[in-house]
Amino acid sequence: MVATPPISEAIMKNLKYHGLWLGLLLLDIVAVYWLSKLMEPPFSHSQHVSHVALGLLATALAAAPMIRFLVIGWGARYEEFRNRLNNGALVYYLRQFWQPRTDKHPQLSAWPLPENEEVEAAAEQLFEQIYREHYGRAAFLTPMVLMLIATLCMSVLYLLAVNGQLALPFSKQIVCAAIAGAYLFVVSDMVLNVRKRSLNVADVYWYALRMMLAIPIGAAVSAAGSTEAASAAQTVSAFAVGAFPMDTLFKLLRRLVALNLSAKEQPQENDQLIQLEGVTANISAVLAAEGVNSIEQLVCIDPVLLSIRTGFPFKFVLRLGSQAIVWRHFGQHAAALSAMGLADAPAIVTLNEMLKKEPGSALRQQADNVVADIVARLQAKDGVALSADTVKFNFRQVGKENYTRFLMAAQKQGGHARPPLRPVHGFPHAA
Repeated sequence: MVATPPISEAIMKNLKYHGLWLGLLLLDIVAVYWLSKLMEPPFSHSQHVSHVALGLLATALAAAPMIRFLVIGWGARYEEFRNRLNNGALVYYLRQFWQPRTDKHPQLSAWPLPENEEVEAAAEQLFEQIYREHYGRAAFLTPMVLMLIATLCMSVLYLLAVNGQLALPFSKQIVCAAIAGAYLFVVSDMVLNVRKRSLNVADVYWYALRMMLAIPIGAAVSAAGSTEAASAAQTVSAFAVGAFPMDTLFKLLRRLVALNLSAKEQPQENDQLIQLEGVTANISAVLAAEGVNSIEQLVCIDPVLLSIRTGFPFKFVLRLGSQAIVWRHFGQHAAALSAMGLADAPAIVTLNEMLKKEPGSALRQQADNVVADIVARLQAKDGVALSADTVKFNFRQVGKENYTRFLMAAQKQGGHARPPLRPVHGFPHAA
């Protein structure tokens, strides 16, 4: 008997794609009909048509990039992690950050684990389960619906303000400008995050909140200016503030409150993360928003979840964690190591391997010279007279860190073949 072939990945992808658009259309129809029944006086035919057209256009433009991300970008983002977590690195990762889950798994509870395809397949299945729990497609549905409902409501309020049917203590120009500014931010920021494959669930919740608070924020900022300001300037201010990112808005609102209360903002602590290679003030601010304020935290936090929440490439997050290992053992002296190309753990592991060679060999002599240069540089820079044995001891400690072993496995080339990837929930993996 010939087995029936499964539904192709392309057909399944098209079904999901068109299904999401159909759900969006039904949501628009129900929402516009419900709002039209609640509003008094009833809408005329022309107003009803304009509301439907505007609602469809506004929600379609807001939903299009998210739908594309859920159908295509989500799988590509998953592959970004799996392409780095191979050749045994996935097992090290799970044991490092999800040990309670591996202890309950019959094929992953023993340690050290044998390197075979069955263990790799079990690790991949557990990783996929964890990934779906924290970043699955289903988690996007609730915030997506909330954002679209908020967009529909703001679309109706926009039309009511334009038609002069909205009674508010400020001008209709401010209402329209605030809604348009918030919508500009939501769509543009979503398109940018989808293009970078970094859209996450929290972003969509922020979009929904931004749309719902568009009018109050725009009105508050325009009223905070001079009473003699022109109406056009207040309208421009309302639009501009609506297009601000959320962190900029929070800072602006804090300044306004501090100004009214004659209070001063608390001085910020020195930024420790800025000392790492590749970290700028903007990158440090993103990490701080996720609760990462020290270098030590980069070693303790799950790099996959940190990459998801920040939107940073997974390879970059691993690079930060690699530098954090060196800082854990050398502290401020790590800056001197960075100048010599030893800022990250894998470089130190390579040097450790050279130090294990026979005394008198070319590689051993080269490694000893590097250690001597490090000792001299530290003493010249910080006045610290560390011995060569102390430096070598710290190097060995860096190599023994579990995080370092995970990083070395993630960078290892070749090795045993990785089992073929399975489609996640019927969606194809990106090439």
